[in-house]
Amino acid sequence: VVWRRIMMIGCGILAVMLQVSLLPALRPLGVVPNVALVTVALVALYMATSEALILAAGCGLALDLAGGANFGMWTGILMLVVLVVGLMGRAGIELDSWWVGLMLVGIGTLLMTIVIWMSLVTGGANWPVPLDWVRRLVTELVLNLLLVAVLRAGLRRMFFEPAGGLKLGG
Repeated sequence: VVWRRIMMIGCGILAVMLQVSLLPALRPLGVVPNVALVTVALVALYMATSEALILAAGCGLALDLAGGANFGMWTGILMLVVLVVGLMGRAGIELDSWWVGLMLVGIGTLLMTIVIWMSLVTGGANWPVPLDWVRRLVTELVLNLLLVAVLRAGLRRMFFEPAGGLKLGG
């Protein structure tokens, strides 16, 4: 149990570091993929909700402090994703299904974009949304969903399978 917590903290630190340092410099396809959202959503599928909430709060606070604008947005959205995962688990939804991670990250990406757009609109930007913003949203959504597909298997193995190699689930 302790090694899982250490791995969770390490994944969170790595995700935040990539999100604030390397990826903004690279900007693949003109957008910054949301590694923190993908990591928190996938880790939440395999950890207890209380532990995943600590990860979400830590990652969100670090990203909020690094970003400066819309303070609290990252923390709120990451914690909301974890709470939704907890509710889905209590409702009996199979959290290990491939579509759950895709759905969480897709909705999280859309929600984050809507919050940012609304802050821009109240700040005096034009409405309706320019076509370039929609293109960026679609590009970021595709990159985030590809990240889910790439990271899911590794994080699942790290958090869901015990050290002996015996699988706990499907």
